[in-house]
Amino acid sequence: MQGGADLTLPWKVMGEFEVTTPGPTLERRGPVARMFFREIINPSPLHETSVSHRSISRSVAALSVALALAAPGLSAQQTCPAVEPGATMPLKYKGGPTVAAITPCDLMTRLYIYADDSLRGREAGTPNAMHATAYIESQVRKLGLKPAGDHGTYFQNMPVTARSVTPASTISAGGKTFHADRDFVLAAPPANHKVSAPVIFGGTFGDTAAELTADQAKGKIVVLTAPAGGARGFFRRAPGSANPLADAAAIVTVTETLPKPRFQPVLNDTVQNSGREAYAASHPNEANARGGRGGFGGAALNITVTPQVASALLGKSVESAARGDAGPPATIDIHVKTAAAPTRSVVAILPGTDPKLSKQYIVIGAHADHIGVSGVRPVVEHDSLKAYNEVARVEGADTRNAPEPTAEQWVRINAIKDSLRKIYPPRLDSISNGADDDGSGSVSILEIAQAFAQGPIKPKRSLIFIWQMGEEKGLWGSEWFTNHPTVPRDSIVADLNLDMVGRGAATDITGKNKAGEELKGASNYLQLVGSRRLSTELGDIAESVNSSQPVPFAFDYSMDANGHPQNIYCRSDHANYARYGIPVIFFTTGGHADYHQVTDEPQYIQYEHMARVDKLVFDIATKVADLDHRVVVDKAKPDSPFARCQQ
Repeated sequence: MQGGADLTLPWKVMGEFEVTTPGPTLERRGPVARMFFREIINPSPLHETSVSHRSISRSVAALSVALALAAPGLSAQQTCPAVEPGATMPLKYKGGPTVAAITPCDLMTRLYIYADDSLRGREAGTPNAMHATAYIESQVRKLGLKPAGDHGTYFQNMPVTARSVTPASTISAGGKTFHADRDFVLAAPPANHKVSAPVIFGGTFGDTAAELTADQAKGKIVVLTAPAGGARGFFRRAPGSANPLADAAAIVTVTETLPKPRFQPVLNDTVQNSGREAYAASHPNEANARGGRGGFGGAALNITVTPQVASALLGKSVESAARGDAGPPATIDIHVKTAAAPTRSVVAILPGTDPKLSKQYIVIGAHADHIGVSGVRPVVEHDSLKAYNEVARVEGADTRNAPEPTAEQWVRINAIKDSLRKIYPPRLDSISNGADDDGSGSVSILEIAQAFAQGPIKPKRSLIFIWQMGEEKGLWGSEWFTNHPTVPRDSIVADLNLDMVGRGAATDITGKNKAGEELKGASNYLQLVGSRRLSTELGDIAESVNSSQPVPFAFDYSMDANGHPQNIYCRSDHANYARYGIPVIFFTTGGHADYHQVTDEPQYIQYEHMARVDKLVFDIATKVADLDHRVVVDKAKPDSPFARCQQ
C-alpha cells in the first residue's frame, strides 16, 4: 500500500536495546532462492549455504479449514512450517512444486522467492523490479494464460525516467561555493532550476508553534534546523492546512550527516497530466485538484545541507541564529539529468467460457513493487527495530507523533529483543522486503490464477490478472493501465485489489477507526474498502459469498469511513479503476508494526489466514464472472477520472 511520509525513528539506546547510527548503506547478503536464480536471473549453477531459522515460534491459528479447490489430495499432502503447529519460521526457504489448490504451503514457497533479499525491495524503476516481473511472467507463461501486455507480450511498459542532480550543481553563499552530494543533497526537480534570493532563518523543521509567516517566507531561501531524530529535506502538512512555506524559493534543512538522495523515477503519462490540468482549469476553487493522494507543498526546492553551508547562508552559525534572522542573498544553481528507467507491469488473461460474456473482464490485481533499499533511514539491527516497533510504533510508518517510550515500554522492548537474540545473532538490515506490502498480494493472485488455470472452475467472463508496478510511487501501474487499457475500458466490470493480505493476527494493530481508536486483527479478520462506493450489489455479493465460506470472515469496514484521515481508499491501485466508474473491492488485512519497515519479511506472514483470503477472492471473482448481468453501478461516479481522490 502506498505510504505517507517516511518517519525517522527517535533512536535512543537504553539498556540492551541496540541500533546502528546512520552510515554507509549495508545490505543483508545471503543465499537466494535457487529456483528463482536458476530460472530467471542466472542460469549458471550457484552455491547455496545452509538455511537459518527464526527464533520465535509461531502461534498457529486454531482454525483449520479445507482450502483445496481442485486437488484436495495434493493439498493435504503438502507440509511446510506455515502449517506445522509450533514450527519456527525460516529466514530462507525453498518449497516444493505448487499445486492447483490454494494452499498456505504454496503461498509460503512463492513469497520466500518474491520477498527474498536478492530482489532488494523491488523498487519501481530499478533492475530489481525488472527481475521481480520476470519471475511473475515466467509463472503466468507456465500456467498458459493469454498475454495482455504490449505487442503480444505479458509486459505493459511505462515511460519512466529517472532524474538526478549532477555534480555541477552548486550553492553560492558568503563568498563560498558548495557542491552537490558533498555539501548538500536534494531530490531532483523536473528541470534545471536556479534561485537567487534573500535568506531567512525559520527555526526548527516542523515546529508549527513557532514558525515564519507566509509573508516572511515568500520568495526567500528558508533555513531550518532538523528536529531531534533528524528530518528529510521536505515539508509536509496535513491536507487543508495552510503551509507558510508554500511560496518559499527554497527550503533548506540542516543536518550533521547528509542522507543519501532517494532514487527518483518519474512516470511520464501525458494523458494523466493533461487530464489533471484540464480538471484544475475547470475547477479553480477546488484545492489540490489532482488524482491520487496529491501533495501539500509548493514548488520550492527542498535541500538538505551541512552546518557549514547553513553558516554561509546565514552569515553566522546555526546555533547563534534566531528565528527571523536574515542572511545575505544566495544563489542555488541545480542541474538535472534524466535517463530511462525501464518499468513494467505484468498483465495476463484467463479467457472466459461464454462466447458473449467472455468479452467482459474482472480484474484481479496487486502491486508488484515495494520501496527498495534504505538510503535515507539509518541502517538498523533488524531484531532491535522489530522489538521497538512492536511496542512503540505499532502501525509502522503510519504511526504519527509517537511519544518517547516509557520506562515500562523500554523493559518490554528489551525483553522482546533479548528473546530474539537467544537463538539468532544480531544482523544489520537495510532492505525493505515488502513481504506483506505487497508481496502477499502478488503471490496471492499467482495462486488464484493457478487455481483457475488448473482447476475445474472455469468462469464465463474473462479474468485479467495484473501485477501493477509503481504503486508505491503514486499508483503508477494502475494509472497507466486504466489510462491505456489493453482491453476496452468499458468491458471491465469490476476490480478486485489485494494489497497487504498476509497479516491480521490478534497482535497486529491494523489501523485506527475514524475516532482514533485502535483496530486489532483476529483469526477471521479482513478489511474491505470501497466495496459499496460504486455498487451496492458488489458489496452484497462479497457479504453473501463470505457467509458461505467454511469459516466466514468478520469484515471490518472501519477504514472505509467517509472522511477517514488516513484516506486508505485513495492509497492503493483500486482507486484508479474507481475513478473511471469501475466497481472495486480493496481486500486487506490491514496495517501492522512492520508496515514500510525493513522488518516486513516472509517469516512474519500468516499463511493460513492469507490462503483463506485468497479462497474468498476466488469465490467472489467466480460469482461476479458468472452473473447473467454486469454488476450494477448504482452510486455516483466521479465527475472526472482526473478529479482529486478523497475518501
